[in-house]
Amino acid sequence: MNLLILALVGVAAAGVLWGLGVARRLWTIAGAALVLGAAGFALQSQTHRPGKPVEADVTPITVDPGMVAFREMVFAPSREDRLALVTADARLQFGDAHAAAEGLRAEIALRPGNAALWTGLGYVLALHDRAVSPAAKFAFRQAVKLAPGTPGPPFFLGMAYVDAGDFAAARPAWVYALAATPKDAPYRADIADRIVAVDQFLRMSAAQRGTGVAP
Repeated sequence: MNLLILALVGVAAAGVLWGLGVARRLWTIAGAALVLGAAGFALQSQTHRPGKPVEADVTPITVDPGMVAFREMVFAPSREDRLALVTADARLQFGDAHAAAEGLRAEIALRPGNAALWTGLGYVLALHDRAVSPAAKFAFRQAVKLAPGTPGPPFFLGMAYVDAGDFAAARPAWVYALAATPKDAPYRADIADRIVAVDQFLRMSAAQRGTGVAP
């Protein structure tokens, strides 16, 4: 029964991504978040079985190269910061979001005024907590304070909300990111397309609920 439920969830998620207009190269991020949640569901559903050892959650989280490239463009991190962020990426791909977060915390202790590291921590915490938790929100707020008027922190906050399935909350974050993006930035169109896709999804959701109210 659990496998059937998870299969139905997978089909529904694919439909949402298609309806949202998310590029196929970005499906891996949402898919990885879904797999991570599914692993937790499966683990909880089997806790009643006596004598079965509980293993750590080592579900890999795919890090999209496009997101890494975006991070490079908006933050232009130093060699030291890039190493810290890439190390966190590698730990995510090994399925150890906790180690990824702890590694970034250690780097932030050394460089507390670094917006790129705070943004990375916020996104990793959201993946680790499977929601934009208070800890993740705190990290994103710190990033915005350190780099006000820049698109990086709000863009990744929007991504964290999308990964958590909260498309309505993602919209204002991406609107903020678009407003902070230079007119000639190569990634401006991508942010604008995401806002259009979210609007389409929210309208579809409203219509399905019978309200017909556009966001």
